[in-house]
Amino acid sequence: DSARPEDRGRRFIISYRLADDMLTIFEPQAKNSGIIGGKFLERTRVAKPGSTAEKPSFYGPQDFYIGAVIDIFKHRFIITNADAYVLKFIEQHKDQFPEKTYNTIRDKVGEYTGPKETVKGAPLKVQRHPGDLDIMVKQVLAQLKKIAITDKSRIDEMFLRYNNDRTGCIDKGNLRDLCKRLQLPTDDDLLEALISKITMNPTGNISLEDFREFIEGK
Repeated sequence: DSARPEDRGRRFIISYRLADDMLTIFEPQAKNSGIIGGKFLERTRVAKPGSTAEKPSFYGPQDFYIGAVIDIFKHRFIITNADAYVLKFIEQHKDQFPEKTYNTIRDKVGEYTGPKETVKGAPLKVQRHPGDLDIMVKQVLAQLKKIAITDKSRIDEMFLRYNNDRTGCIDKGNLRDLCKRLQLPTDDDLLEALISKITMNPTGNISLEDFREFIEGK
């Protein structure tokens, strides 16, 4: 939420650590925007507006409902989404959260966790022969692109679901989990080849921008 036109539309991933009530904010890189991306806020506790040194009041998990406006060091963030992990945690600890927090997150997460991203039938079977890895990669890439994701917000939601450690990237293990869910092969050489097709990052980590560009690509 910003008065500056160039800041409108910027998206951030807010990670809240329950163990010590600390926040980390990551900004994914946005193509052709001039935004480099990276950590916007290192892990820290954030006091609410009006809090004083004598009576400090910090943001807690109950404050992060869909539509909430979070004021962090004079920057205003509107909570627009959450992932299935957040909903599961709240469901297991309903007594610790206001009904509004649970309801808004349940309704939002329900929009994209209703039908699972699974491929009907048996797992994709690709016969392995020497030199056939390229064919296998093309077939699996084609299956991934058939995922019923038609807009940027759903691509982001799917990315966040597999970005388990909230680093802003998904790695080989996360990609393996995604392929398993879609009943696709998970051979190590296949996963490495897939990663090389999706990102140029030498670490093999796939950023949201790389993931989004791949899914949207022809």
